[in-house]
Amino acid sequence: MINTYNETSLHNELKNRYAKKAHGKIEQKIGKYICDIETDNGNIIEIQTRNLAKLTGKIANLLQEKRKVCLVYPLVYVNYIERYNDEGLCLSKRKSPKRHSIYELFDELMGIYPILLYKDFKLEVLLIEQVEIRQVTAEPVQNETKTRRRLKPWIKSNKQLKNIIDKKSFSKPRHYLNLLPEEISTPFCASDLSKTEVGKYAHKMLWVLHKMELIERVEVKSRSYYYKVKDMYITD
Repeated sequence: MINTYNETSLHNELKNRYAKKAHGKIEQKIGKYICDIETDNGNIIEIQTRNLAKLTGKIANLLQEKRKVCLVYPLVYVNYIERYNDEGLCLSKRKSPKRHSIYELFDELMGIYPILLYKDFKLEVLLIEQVEIRQVTAEPVQNETKTRRRLKPWIKSNKQLKNIIDKKSFSKPRHYLNLLPEEISTPFCASDLSKTEVGKYAHKMLWVLHKMELIERVEVKSRSYYYKVKDMYITD
């Protein structure tokens, strides 16, 4: 039987890869925290597959101790689904039809925006192909996070890394502002952004960039806020 995961194969694979590359040690106690990786020069690498907000306090404290911190977040770009029964027999394999986007990142950034521009902090986003392992159950069940509105006859039991498609690093204002579509004109509102590749993440993107003080509100028209990039971040 496949056990419900606490730390997934995806997390472990990335942790081992980054530790090897950085010549670091895994699961190191730093003050009151257990850190995924401490590099050979004393810096920290954390791997987090979801709920980045949980690490806000931990990262802020590590930065105050004059350590550089890299937070690695694997964002699923392509998802493959494999279903197994209690005996471990594979029942089916398929590619999920759901389309993914880099702008899904803003779901997570809403909870961690206060530290995104801290000195010595870097967010590394990996666009990945993932294999999602599902264990079929006899009856419809709730998931481990208790978020299902409708019960389903399976639970996620693991996540596995299939491939890293691309890597994007964020540490400076321009890295985040570069996510604004080139075709967007100033001033812009959520409706304008939603007509681009940003799509349904338009409101969250504007909320995060505004909270980070990278964009500012310039007017209100038809009950919609319009924004522009702050002058200090505009380049020719």
